[in-house]
Amino acid sequence: MNRHMKQVLGLSAFAAGCMALGMGLSYRWVGQAQEEKPVVVDAKGLDRLPPIAEVAEKLNPTVVAITNTSFVKTDGRGPDGNPFGDEFFNWFFGPGGPQQQPRRRGDDEQRAVSGGSGVIISSDGKVLTNAHVVDGIRGSDVKLEVKMSDGRTYPATVLGKDKELDIALIKIGATHLPFAKLGESDGLRIGEWVVAIGNPLGLEHTVTQGIISAKGRKLMGGVESFLQTDAAINRGNSGGPLLNLRGEVVGINTAIRPDGQNIGFAVPIDMIKRVLKDLESGRPVKRGALGVTTAPLDATYQEALGVKQGVVISDVNKGQAAEKAGVRRLDVITTVDGQKVASPDELVLAISQRRAGETVRLGVIRDGKPVDLSVVLGDRKDLQPKGQGQGGEEEEEERGSTERPGGKEGNLEKSYGFTVEPLNPANRHSYRIEEDVKGVVVTSVSARSGAADKGLAPGLVITAVGTQNVASVQEFMAQVRKAGNKPLLVLVRFQRGQQTTLAIPPR
Repeated sequence: MNRHMKQVLGLSAFAAGCMALGMGLSYRWVGQAQEEKPVVVDAKGLDRLPPIAEVAEKLNPTVVAITNTSFVKTDGRGPDGNPFGDEFFNWFFGPGGPQQQPRRRGDDEQRAVSGGSGVIISSDGKVLTNAHVVDGIRGSDVKLEVKMSDGRTYPATVLGKDKELDIALIKIGATHLPFAKLGESDGLRIGEWVVAIGNPLGLEHTVTQGIISAKGRKLMGGVESFLQTDAAINRGNSGGPLLNLRGEVVGINTAIRPDGQNIGFAVPIDMIKRVLKDLESGRPVKRGALGVTTAPLDATYQEALGVKQGVVISDVNKGQAAEKAGVRRLDVITTVDGQKVASPDELVLAISQRRAGETVRLGVIRDGKPVDLSVVLGDRKDLQPKGQGQGGEEEEEERGSTERPGGKEGNLEKSYGFTVEPLNPANRHSYRIEEDVKGVVVTSVSARSGAADKGLAPGLVITAVGTQNVASVQEFMAQVRKAGNKPLLVLVRFQRGQQTTLAIPPR
């Protein structure tokens, strides 16, 4: 009996040991299998669509269309009248914008009309948009008009601009307006849903959706750190809001890649909020600057300087803030006010977010030893070469009289802002006017006239004034004198035979 019990107990112990060993191996195998599983997302709410329709419906009334009319000097321009070049405008607007009228004979300036978008951020009519939307094209007397979603229009004034961020704050004379809430952009995640609303290609209040494709994009080498999105953005979207699914503004749409598809960029709203008070007050934005040239701390620098993280100072500008504080060439800046910086872009961003005159503490590695330096920041604008980046306006020259021999055409220009000539073989050929068409041809239109506002342009044929047909300049001028400096009702013939009546106001 004792022997039998010993055998039973022995077999039980052996079985228990095998079970324990098996459980241990199984646990290890399970753990190993779990470690080698692919990465998955335990997503929730996949049965629900994102509330894009709600965002569009509620935020549409806060988005406006902005029209910019400026008057461009034609002297010294290229054949297309574009003073900045196609590359500049194609970057911001895409090919084809802004629109300019053909150059007119007898006029030293032309009207240039461009458009964009904006978002209302206060009930009393403050509107955020892009600086390039409200800037004139090297012209004078820029006129801004804001159109609301309900069709109301208001003239707008510029409160402030920040050209480095390409942001402007404008104001319209209205109250109790719907306005959007400014959200946060620093916490945005790659892949997060966003909605863009704007006026692409003149199609007002177009809504597109997409995701945040990337953050921290550097495009022009300045202080900007763009959000990249695949929400469709086209010419005319500039200045419109990029919204999260709570309807908060997380960015202002600014630029596109015209050589790509659905590659758009927006200025992060957190960067805008840092300068908003300056824009509201009209003060110039004074960004801090060190006055240094930097280089990435690549493997060669790491080996030479014995430092693994930071930004190399490759040169120090004489007389600037860094030199005054004792920063030296080949110093490695590792922190700004205790925050690590690992690239030249991070250093520029950290410094430019401070105002000129502020004091920052730099953590520096010099000759392998840590050094703390206190720097009173200079103004970033002082680093720009003279004549660049200031966008100074040209002085407008006094325009001479356009009166011609005989005085009739000159009086017409002074009274109504345009001139005419008889139809003859030369101008019929120049403007492609058929031989059987009778009337007078418009030869120039002043950009600063009601005639230009109404759409009168060189090459159009006036066939009647009021109800009276005209076949010569003498007949036309007789009807002009009868109008007695009142609005002139002219029947205008376009190419291909279309006609319309325009009411031209006196100047």
